[in-house]
Amino acid sequence: MVDLDDLGRRLEEFLSSCERAPVRVGDLSLLTGGYSLVTVAFTATIAGLSQRYVLRINPPGDAALSRTDRVAEGKLLSALTSAGSLPIPALRWSDLPGTVLGAPALISDYVAGPQLLSHLRGVGEDEQRRLALRLAETIAVVHVEGGAAPASMDRPVSWDAYIDSFIESWRALEAAYPEHNPFIRWVAAWLDSHRPVPAPLTLVHGEFQTANVMLDADGGMRVIDWEYAHIGDPRIDLGWVQAVAAFTPPDPIALDPVGFCRRYCEVTGLGDEVVNPVTVAWFAVAAGFKAFGGLLEGMSALAAGSNHLVTSAYLVSAMPFSHRLWRESINGLEAAMTDIESRMEVLS
Repeated sequence: MVDLDDLGRRLEEFLSSCERAPVRVGDLSLLTGGYSLVTVAFTATIAGLSQRYVLRINPPGDAALSRTDRVAEGKLLSALTSAGSLPIPALRWSDLPGTVLGAPALISDYVAGPQLLSHLRGVGEDEQRRLALRLAETIAVVHVEGGAAPASMDRPVSWDAYIDSFIESWRALEAAYPEHNPFIRWVAAWLDSHRPVPAPLTLVHGEFQTANVMLDADGGMRVIDWEYAHIGDPRIDLGWVQAVAAFTPPDPIALDPVGFCRRYCEVTGLGDEVVNPVTVAWFAVAAGFKAFGGLLEGMSALAAGSNHLVTSAYLVSAMPFSHRLWRESINGLEAAMTDIESRMEVLS
């Protein structure tokens, strides 16, 4: 439970210190949607001007399914805000030690428009297709402008090392879980033997999905929640869109996979041998360890008595669905790869 009155007082103290002038804070409202952070919208009045902002702050105790680093996220968002070339809400203040706000926290501009996920559900297919191409452009700009990321961010030694880390994460998942799960080992082995061609490493969002994209007042897209950002293969962001859409449709890529990939390639300059529906689908499977890992971690902690979240108990039902989803995805990928190989043999 978040004490909004106490948080409001802390925000006034913190912002007044930052601005060296009295700041009045009001209209606090808890925003839903995230599993790892507390997100609160509020209005701050500074020098007579009122503006809406969003606070993202670490929750107390075991009230999160996963833990991420606000210091690293704050450094990244500060660099991206200074660059001014990426489609994000600007970072305005940060209490990284958490000394005033009670926990590490970031404060960014508030985006007044709707969440892309909810907007897609309320429009027709033609508008969904238009927005899907806009989404391809938006994440392509993130990847093209990724050089704005701070030099302090960890960088893989090579593309192969990065891909190895994803595959090994699947294997580590199975090894760390209290019960054996051969399905996880099978997914890891399949990914290892069907690697796509390499792509240049760049800044990736790490949790790119329609729920993490907001539409501003002018209809522009703004990407939020950068806690999983890292340097890696940009196709992991495209794959994650599809992986999440299996649980929370609609899937904007599925409307026109070729058109989505083509538009992304036009903006980034990558070739269609690098970004195409098959390579995106491979990354949709590869990316799954993160969500599946959080699910297993939460259930393990619940069984051990160190996690008392109802969410963890509820997500037990997601395991068989996930097994079926990845099995069907791999079957489809194998069929597509076989078809491509057959066509290449004919052409040769």
